[in-house]
Formats: sequence, structure tokens, C-alpha cells
Amino acid sequence: MELTSSTVERKASQAHQAVDAAAAKALNTAAPVIDRVAQAAHQTVDRVAQAAVPAADWITHSAQQLKQQQEELVTTSRGYIRERPLVAVGIALAFGYLVGRIWR
Repeated sequence: MELTSSTVERKASQAHQAVDAAAAKALNTAAPVIDRVAQAAHQTVDRVAQAAVPAADWITHSAQQLKQQQEELVTTSRGYIRERPLVAVGIALAFGYLVGRIWR
């Protein structure tokens, strides 16, 4: 699941709706108290959503950077292997041998 600011806003909206629904159910008993509690809950949801949006944006940006770095590494590796196939096979065999020796 990709975390974006629209996802955070959608979840905040759902939380607001849940608070409104709970307030509507309890409205018949203690309206002023319920209104204050509902207002406080709305403010809390807004604060959490405001704090989560930058984090969601940072995560999305970091994921994009990581994907770009991965693509660059794959491109560089392909070029190296095309230019020096025997060296690449030799390195792979040596690495495999070392890993096999370590695991024994």
C-alpha cells in the first residue's frame, strides 16, 4: 500500500465521520459534553493528519529515490557485464565459492 497525502486525508475524513456518528448516537443524552468531546476528537484527528502528511510525502519521495538508485545500479551492472563477460563470470564463481566455504 502506498502511503500518500491523499491516503492520509481520506483516513482523516473517515475518522471525522466516525466521530460524528458516535456524537450523533450520544447526542440525546448529554449534548454539550458530547459536542466538546467530538470537537476535541476532530482537533486530534486534524493534528494527527497534519503530522502524517509530511511523513507520507517523505516516504513516497524516499521510495522513488530508492527505485531510481536501483535502476541505475542495474543499468551499470548490465553495462559492465556486457563489456567484460568473462571477468563477470569469474567474479560470480569466486563469490559463490567463498560463500559456499563460509557456510560449511
